[in-house]
Amino acid sequence: MTHSMKLWLVVGALVVAPTVVHGWHDHHGDARRMRAEIRREWRDAVRDSRRAMSEARREMLRAGMEQRRAIREAYREATRETRESVRQAMRDARRQVRDATRWYFR
Repeated sequence: MTHSMKLWLVVGALVVAPTVVHGWHDHHGDARRMRAEIRREWRDAVRDSRRAMSEARREMLRAGMEQRRAIREAYREATRETRESVRQAMRDARRQVRDATRWYFR
């Protein structure tokens, strides 16, 4: 009877041993999983912030390019208007000279 009882104790210990071993180390596993989850969240947050910063830089560059384009267009428009007004003034001056010479040599 003592042999069969020892046998049942050994079999029971072998059956329960993995549960006890995993139970003892479960808090370590939980801590490891928690640290891994924290690392993943941190990596995601850093990656998102870097993406946001690069997107903001791109937007700043685009805005600068748009501003330069607008300034360039305004400059072109101003020079075009100035050129047209100068041409009109020259036409008027030539017309006045032509009229004056016609009047003088009549």
